[in-house]
Amino acid sequence: MPIFHHTKTHGRFFFIHIPRTAGRFLLENFRENGYNIEHHLTKKIFNWSIKEKKERDNYLGTPTEGVEILHTHHPLYSKWKSIKGLSSIAVVRNPIDRFFSASWSYSTVASQSSFEDWTTYESIVSQYRLINTANWWRPQHEFVSPHTKIWKYENGFGEKFCDWINNILPINFSIKTQTYLQEDYDQPGLMKTTALINNIKKFYRQDFEKFDY
Repeated sequence: MPIFHHTKTHGRFFFIHIPRTAGRFLLENFRENGYNIEHHLTKKIFNWSIKEKKERDNYLGTPTEGVEILHTHHPLYSKWKSIKGLSSIAVVRNPIDRFFSASWSYSTVASQSSFEDWTTYESIVSQYRLINTANWWRPQHEFVSPHTKIWKYENGFGEKFCDWINNILPINFSIKTQTYLQEDYDQPGLMKTTALINNIKKFYRQDFEKFDY
């Protein structure tokens, strides 16, 4: 959940980074649009130099109350005085697509058949959402606050997205790059079976309802 700080205008906003919703892609484009990351406590501005990479990555990966800064959820971040009055934005995604986009990592935890059994599925996801510092398992509605402005992943990241951003942020935002760092966990994992999809729908029911999926 970085605070972004614009190099020239000093404009700031709060990006609620829900895992598996194009966060790395957006981070690259915020950077290309002149934004750096601001420490939520010390207000140190991390630039994108190799020299500051280790310190910046350590900050984003630091657990706060069991969750890394990069993926902090509500109401944990509501305790940060530094975000008071800032515009906050988030991208949400169809819960089924979001689950399968992360399923390579999930497949290292349990088998396909385990996820297809509701009792086992519920036990696995409930357990890992509490102990996984990256917060991948947490339902999306638990990330956003009543003040968060929300964009749907399915609506794409073209001109309409840029217009949406420009109505929120005090800069002329545009998509400047389509590339971002790829990781091993981006590859396919679990298979899309009816049983597993039904379990996803059941567990993430509130996401479907809140975000109209």
